[in-house]
Amino acid sequence: VKERKEIIKEKYIFVEANKRYSWCSCGLSNKQPLCDGSHKEIVGSLPIRMWFHKDQKIFISRDNGKLQLRIEEKE
Repeated sequence: VKERKEIIKEKYIFVEANKRYSWCSCGLSNKQPLCDGSHKEIVGSLPIRMWFHKDQKIFISRDNGKLQLRIEEKE
């Protein structure tokens, strides 16, 4: 049984317009907060897929085990 990875407590990442991003929802990814396919070991677990309309800065945190995303315009 794999253990869930500790997501970085606070992090900014930059996302590009019209590119698909897959966010880890199982907690097993070695690429936290992004998906690396580790969810395939858990029945019924899927990543959260998102597309963005413009380049943006995303603030990521996990409070009490809940993934939180805050979107800001890229400077």
